[in-house]
Amino acid sequence: MAIPAQLCESLSQFKPLPAAVSLLLKELGRERDDDEQLGAEIAALIEPDTELTARLLAVFNSPYYSGRYPIERLQDAAPRFGLSALLEVLLTDHLLHTGWSAELFGLSSLDFWLHGAVASLAVIETIRENPRKDIPRAATLAALLHDVGKVAMSRSLQTSALELTQLAQAEGITFAEAERRLIGCDHSDVSAAIVQQWQFPDFLVEAIVRHHKVPLPDPTASVDAVALANLVAKTIGIGLGREGLNFEMDSGCYTRLGLDFNAFCRVCARTAIALKDMKAAYGLSPA
Repeated sequence: MAIPAQLCESLSQFKPLPAAVSLLLKELGRERDDDEQLGAEIAALIEPDTELTARLLAVFNSPYYSGRYPIERLQDAAPRFGLSALLEVLLTDHLLHTGWSAELFGLSSLDFWLHGAVASLAVIETIRENPRKDIPRAATLAALLHDVGKVAMSRSLQTSALELTQLAQAEGITFAEAERRLIGCDHSDVSAAIVQQWQFPDFLVEAIVRHHKVPLPDPTASVDAVALANLVAKTIGIGLGREGLNFEMDSGCYTRLGLDFNAFCRVCARTAIALKDMKAAYGLSPA
């Protein structure tokens, strides 16, 4: 679906990602056996920023990640946790400190960050629930940024939240469909355009652009996992905003991921439990 020109122009306002993030994105999906070398390259980019380095080490040494075996140097994070986890922590920290909000969708900066971060957690818990489905660990990155288009739309559009809500209620349609009718596209289209601009791999762009598409043609494990992660986050009350639970999801996501109702409930429960540790890891109040 085409993005209106006004919105396309606003996408250029999104600054490039930090150099370490861009480097790691290029490495996703590559076959290499030198995580230690890459870890050293990443550390060299980050360590001049002593405050950021301290924050990242605090996350990796928190109960959320490290447990009984702390790391002392940032360059040890890549071989210990993997490239996707290192990239996830870098991006999560970056998003927390940008302070982006999405007022059009009723999301404060903390609401916006929490929804993406919890969706990322939900992907991890889905992988743990059924590891045989081979969901890429990098799908957490798509879950983290699946709603970033809401930020761009809130910044540049004259459409009001009331217009979207009233149209959805009057026509009995989803909030995303109300976006399409009033704006010409929905936030998943804009989110995908932003991460494509940041040179995310195609399989992550696809997972983002399709997380509200019903039915899903030729779905992949990443697409299903991100769509489900959005539902998990909202089911436990994180990032409801004005959209609330007024959205559709391909019901086949559950069965393709090997989840029944009880398994879905376990994913929701473990995600809610992990949320407390995640907040503490990033220096937020657990309440």
